Amino acid sequence: MAGNTWEKRQREKARRERKELKRSKRDEKREAGEEDVDGPTNEELMEQFAALNKEKAAGEIDEAAFQLRRNEIWLAMGLPVD
Repeated sequence: MAGNTWEKRQREKARRERKELKRSKRDEKREAGEEDVDGPTNEELMEQFAALNKEKAAGEIDEAAFQLRRNEIWLAMGLPVD
């Protein structure tokens, strides 16, 4: 049982480190002026994601369409995709 706890902590630590690395890379790009000013902002992307969730909850789109669009939004935000 103790091995499972240790493994879980290691996975969580690795996940936090990857997240911090991505955050620092985004910050470096932003400071260097390399941010994509033509694309939607994170706030706009979050609004799109909220609308997408409402469509799925209402049964307007199927799971495959939801996953595809969700991954597109997450990629645009710089988040990891399944």
